Amino acid sequence: MVTEEKQLAQTETELDSQMALKLMNHAMFQLYPLIIVGNLTRNTYYMLTYQNFTSTECAAAGSFDDLIESGASTMHDMDKELFRKTFSRENLLKEYGQGADKVELRVFQNGDDGKLRKVEIVDFFVRDSKTQDLLVISFNRNI
Repeated sequence: MVTEEKQLAQTETELDSQMALKLMNHAMFQLYPLIIVGNLTRNTYYMLTYQNFTSTECAAAGSFDDLIESGASTMHDMDKELFRKTFSRENLLKEYGQGADKVELRVFQNGDDGKLRKVEIVDFFVRDSKTQDLLVISFNRNI
């Protein structure tokens, strides 16, 4: 039998954990204003957040291949092809198959405000434990 005091302590611990998770998410979104979850197996993606990023031209969800094309269209001419090649599903699957745990790149991107900014993109590979699909979690920030 659980005492009332023990139940209260457990509830407080759960609330503390939830608050810590919210604070961590807030801090992460401050550092990485664009976070994308992509499913390479199913060719889909959705954005967790993309406020306050250089460019917000991409749709909030859709085909991963379309995301890369849309992202490439916002890159400086000298970086368009490098961006496409680096983040194509074909290349990401190849990198994962060769044992990489992430793919990263720094490029110049044209912002919504017309200004050119350097951005950092880091895609981490994750295997979905239920479906075994290969996912990427993409952290993007202005540098």
